[in-house]
Amino acid sequence: MPEQQRHYRRSVVDGPLLRFADVRSSPPNPPGARVGNPHMHDTQHRATQTHAGFGIGLRTQHYQDFLREPQAVDWLEIITDNYLVEGGKPLVLLDQIRADYPTVMHGVAMSIGAVSGIDEAYLKRVKALADRIEPMWISDHLCWIGGPGPEQLHDLYPLPYTDEAARHVIAQIRRIQDVLQRRFVIENVSSYIDYKHSASSEWQFLSHIANEADCLLLLDVNNVYVSSVNHGFDPLYYLSGLPANRIQQIHLAGHSDNGDHIVDTHDHPVAPAVWSLYRDACRLFGSVPAMIERDDNIPALSELLAEVATARSVAAEVLSALDEFSEGRFIAHTEYVAQTGTSTQTLHDTQRQLADYVLARSDDDMTAQLRTPANVDVNQRVGIYKNAYRARLAEVLADTYAKTTLYMGSDVFDQHARDFAVDHPPFTRSLNRYGAGFAAYLNRVYPDHPELMQLAQLDWDLRACFDGPDVASLDVAGVAADAERRWMSRSDALHPSLVLREISTNTVALWRAIDADTDVPQAVRLPASVTLAVWRKGLQPHFKTLEGGEAVFIRMMMQGYSIADVAGALEGTEHLADPMTLARWLGEWWEDGFLVTLLPERLTVAIA
Repeated sequence: MPEQQRHYRRSVVDGPLLRFADVRSSPPNPPGARVGNPHMHDTQHRATQTHAGFGIGLRTQHYQDFLREPQAVDWLEIITDNYLVEGGKPLVLLDQIRADYPTVMHGVAMSIGAVSGIDEAYLKRVKALADRIEPMWISDHLCWIGGPGPEQLHDLYPLPYTDEAARHVIAQIRRIQDVLQRRFVIENVSSYIDYKHSASSEWQFLSHIANEADCLLLLDVNNVYVSSVNHGFDPLYYLSGLPANRIQQIHLAGHSDNGDHIVDTHDHPVAPAVWSLYRDACRLFGSVPAMIERDDNIPALSELLAEVATARSVAAEVLSALDEFSEGRFIAHTEYVAQTGTSTQTLHDTQRQLADYVLARSDDDMTAQLRTPANVDVNQRVGIYKNAYRARLAEVLADTYAKTTLYMGSDVFDQHARDFAVDHPPFTRSLNRYGAGFAAYLNRVYPDHPELMQLAQLDWDLRACFDGPDVASLDVAGVAADAERRWMSRSDALHPSLVLREISTNTVALWRAIDADTDVPQAVRLPASVTLAVWRKGLQPHFKTLEGGEAVFIRMMMQGYSIADVAGALEGTEHLADPMTLARWLGEWWEDGFLVTLLPERLTVAIA
């Protein structure tokens, strides 16, 4: 359905927010347009949106479904941050799936509203991924995940709806569009708190930002419904206040209904109330790409495809009956102004106070900055964020330290993980490497149980090499082709994923028993410490114990010496008494992928 042309009065970004309570200005540039100065409106163009159909979020549980045969979806949405890695299986599989399905990128860590500003290095990594997979569009949330300090708390914290916050976000989005060289899409988040010093409604704030930054909107219908219940507003009123010509995508998801409040968990099927609100969205905004979003309790793909079919059916039914040229499709929207007094609360102060509350660093009463509907426990509402921070990072640690979790027991592990999260907040936009110090933490807590630290270290090393750089390994064929035997004199011959660890307990036996789901042996100390090698061969992490002399040889190579140099230094010693020992080691290293080719190149590996 062609989108109607609609014009609204322009707003002035330098004016007070209360003056643009119902602002929907000139139409945006097309979503894929390359822009030189993205904060300048191009009134000669509008979003001539070609309906992309219906999609789902790509999750690891469904990789093989998409690789095996075509599925009944028009496109896929990826979580951007899961693929901001150096290499490995995630990118290989993404490239294969992307070859068959159009894709959009959806991030969770841009932190557009953070007072500290956009992380330029992070933004450039997002652009590199976009250049690689050429998405239809790129989106992230209108929120902040880390405030004025270095901590990145990795939750979607709402902003106060103030002049200061609006100007800051608009500037950040303009910078994002400058770097990405494309129109950016921002999503509304669900929320459980409302700041007293907010000067407008969320939909007015969102509309103003979209118009002034000339960006597009990802309308999460579930988030609108969740927030409407939590804050007591009419969700249809929210939808009617948005600029129809900027709605680029729709999210449909489930939630957890706790009676007096709803938590946006994305772990249930789409609720009936959300389907009903989606019907209203179709009536208001016409033909907009929509998708089913599930982030936890991931079901079989068939269940999600059934929800996609429902979305298709709802949209078709509504749109077939819609008179696209009737202004009656738009609900009258009157100006709404939040009740607010004079406040000197700054964006910096707001974010610092909430971050300190979440990290339990301050006794200041955070609730003094919040307003809530009558008969609502404000401590419970703000406490959702405190609990969610701990639960989220504990989940990340449990995923990284999977065998350690099973060995300790999930309840014991979870408590330690939550304690670790409070004392060791993340400092980066990505959680891919969060928890590097957890093995050492366990060693401090349980000094008499070295197997815990060593098991956790093995978990970490396997996880770290999983998505490390892609480097081609030297094999027997490569050795034969190198007539000058240059591989013998290289100082950088070892695969970059290879790490060595000293273990003093039966860690390997514990790990293998847990992995095989067999009886786990009693932890015991070994008669003498051994060296464990961890590395990635192709796309799969591996580990094995090394002989004593072999470990000495490789450690010397890690210091920058070539194979020839080390062989000359160790020949005739206890570490290399027989020259044939080196020949055997080399054969095993070629087989295992310990050594790299002369000129590292992108690794291409077939997926079994």
